[in-house]
Amino acid sequence: MGKKIVIATKKAAAHLLLESGKVTHVYGPPKIGKSTLSATIALELAKIGAHSAILSTERPIELRMDSMIEAHPSYSQELFKKISIANVFTMEHLMKIIREKLLTQLKDVDLLIIDSLTAPYRSVSDPRTFSLLQQVLAHLQSLVIYGKIAVLFTNQIASKMKEPNDYRPVASLATRSYSDITVRLARKDTEQREIVFENLVGEEQAVVGPFWIGAVGIEPFHELFEIQIPSKIPVPF
Repeated sequence: MGKKIVIATKKAAAHLLLESGKVTHVYGPPKIGKSTLSATIALELAKIGAHSAILSTERPIELRMDSMIEAHPSYSQELFKKISIANVFTMEHLMKIIREKLLTQLKDVDLLIIDSLTAPYRSVSDPRTFSLLQQVLAHLQSLVIYGKIAVLFTNQIASKMKEPNDYRPVASLATRSYSDITVRLARKDTEQREIVFENLVGEEQAVVGPFWIGAVGIEPFHELFEIQIPSKIPVPF
């Protein structure tokens, strides 16, 4: 692990979105912007020389990143080259990469993103695959504890609850239990988005937004969040 990563909200009572040594769990309904949030974070961290490794389990995330690079004046192919991307389609393959590659290459990784962690599980959804999911989650905790890297994984929705914007994540108990930070991406009536910070049982703790998700990604990312370096001074942009 090279760089200490801290991404926090700009509110007076700041909430952490991402931090080295912690696992962040981002969930929400389809087409809400989970991949876009992941891509935005990876590109913004590349600006300060932080290396992100992305394991993409659904639509290749590099397609979204290419469109963001074309639209955003401060994103470039040079930043994109600082990000490692691999496409993974089974829990077995995901587990193999974490065990055989990441655990031996921690010094080269500042942030690990898995988008989405539960997609390979949902495609099979049997006891064996659930056991593999739990093993992957346990290994992610080991990565942050011993490697001191930051981990972010996205998750899908298991079911809709009583309210229009009330959801439960896939494998809720396991994914919440192995996460240090849980946030939900929610859609407002205006089609703007909000990031809802939740506690272990899903209770709302804070809300960031509203904001737009457009061609350039999260708009405007730096009005919502600040990236900090170990001295706790915001990185200038």
